[in-house]
Amino acid sequence: MRALTRHEDPLNEAANKVALLLAGNTPFYPLYLWFILGRAGWPWLLLTALSTPFFAATIWLARRHGLGARAWLCACASLNTAWVAWLLGPPAGVALFFLPCLVLAVLVLRAREFAARAPLTALPFVLYLILPWLPHSPAAITPAAYASLFRLNAFSVALLSVILPYLLGAARGEGLPRR
Repeated sequence: MRALTRHEDPLNEAANKVALLLAGNTPFYPLYLWFILGRAGWPWLLLTALSTPFFAATIWLARRHGLGARAWLCACASLNTAWVAWLLGPPAGVALFFLPCLVLAVLVLRAREFAARAPLTALPFVLYLILPWLPHSPAAITPAAYASLFRLNAFSVALLSVILPYLLGAARGEGLPRR
């Protein structure tokens, strides 16, 4: 795994680790949905994994353009959050993932990269404001299932909000030492 994520820029290497974390976990989200929703989640649960190759592409892109890869990762995370939030509906709590998207944009982009950092920090806010104006979710989910989804998503957001500063803070010379 280290060879896959390795990069001469510590921030790009950390971004590659985040991308690998997201690409590795995203395919499991439909399984969680299957356990919570059962057949009621079909076929919507499969559509939640569409972002997996986009997260994985970050690592390929980092070898060609470091800033572009980090910006790509931020955009993919925010757009994936908006997509799944629309797909499952507001009560699922997927929009909570905009918080780690903000943390990601602030930490993975340097202050001197303001031209990329400003719009990618604004993107989660803009998408959050647009979501209520979109047509209603196509998924038919019960209130009990929504409660379970909300708990799952809130816990995942909390984990990501802690993991991201550790991974990215170490690359910025803060947090845990780089190995």
